[in-house]
Amino acid sequence: MVENLALLAYSEIALKSEPVRRRLENLLVDNLRYMLMRNGLANAKISRIRGRIVIEGVDVEKAAKIAAKVFGVALAMPAVKTTTSLADIIEVATILAIKTVGKGQTFAVEARRSGRQSYTSKDIENEVGSEILKRLADRKIRVNLDNPDKKIYVEVRENAAYAYTHPLEGPAGLPLSSQGKVVALFSGGVDSSVATWLMMKRGALPIPLYFETSPYGDKNCRKRALDAMKFLREYATVADYRLTIVPYGKILTELINKAPRKLTCVLCKRTMYRIACKFAKTKGAKAIVTGESLGQVASQTLHNLSVLDEAASMPVFRPLVGMDKSEIEKLAEKIGIRKIVAVGIKRCGAVPIKPTTVARLEAVKQAEESLDIDSLIEGALKNIKETIL
Repeated sequence: MVENLALLAYSEIALKSEPVRRRLENLLVDNLRYMLMRNGLANAKISRIRGRIVIEGVDVEKAAKIAAKVFGVALAMPAVKTTTSLADIIEVATILAIKTVGKGQTFAVEARRSGRQSYTSKDIENEVGSEILKRLADRKIRVNLDNPDKKIYVEVRENAAYAYTHPLEGPAGLPLSSQGKVVALFSGGVDSSVATWLMMKRGALPIPLYFETSPYGDKNCRKRALDAMKFLREYATVADYRLTIVPYGKILTELINKAPRKLTCVLCKRTMYRIACKFAKTKGAKAIVTGESLGQVASQTLHNLSVLDEAASMPVFRPLVGMDKSEIEKLAEKIGIRKIVAVGIKRCGAVPIKPTTVARLEAVKQAEESLDIDSLIEGALKNIKETIL
């Protein structure tokens, strides 16, 4: 018996208690089914074995690539299934090597086994390796256990064995929506994009909120935000995904003209927090998310962050708080979004020459009272627009 399929592995889910694990597995299967259907593989059959999820009945290479973008999936392997007979395992693994290992290349066999068999993982590696060397002697291949050109993987479980050669790395984490909803303050820059992706990895479904700062923001800001969200949309296992746009230019004008200029950035962020929190409550979200990193700019000093938090009526999550800009950009590169967000954007025209790094809460509140912030916030909320991605 030989069958092609996609074998999926998860990591964190396996550490949960049995009831939680079952719930997360069920949600992961639902998310996989949706993503496969959205990408033209509606006929896929999804089943579960202990510690693994199996996709059958469709193009397994395509299915594995789709699954590798589903949060909760750690590895997606286009694999060949066979029996637990050592002879069958050797044959299937050797055929894979024939297709994979080129002339003069090095290879290794990596096996893992669970259940009760008459052989060990080391037996599999030795027997498969010997057969590959024998059958491919004319290619002058060699074994290299440390850094092989190609690797043949074998997994033996209770009732079947699986062989594969190119596991695809998934995002891992928890299934999307398993932790509820959050509102993400989303500019489309590298920081907010990476922060949003990281919250998705933790199982939270982000509702992106974009503040339209015209005439102070660059004219390309909205396009960048839309392009970034279209990229993240590929990870979102929901049908109706939208970017909510808040008209914010009028508020910035008020802050610039009627409050001390050194407080503009702090007042701006506090107002954004308030709008995001009120909006979150209408959507059933339990927290807001920002791309702030400690000390990166004037409004993100520890002192000023505490002043910002005072304006929030729900938790503020900052996934990037301990990262520097270089680390954030490297993560953006790994995710694949860096080229999308690395667009030349002019500095915000509302930023003062000398923004305060140590804002006094009393002075900030006094400025807000003179501005009638509540009225400005209500006006912005009444005029928000949604763009379906």
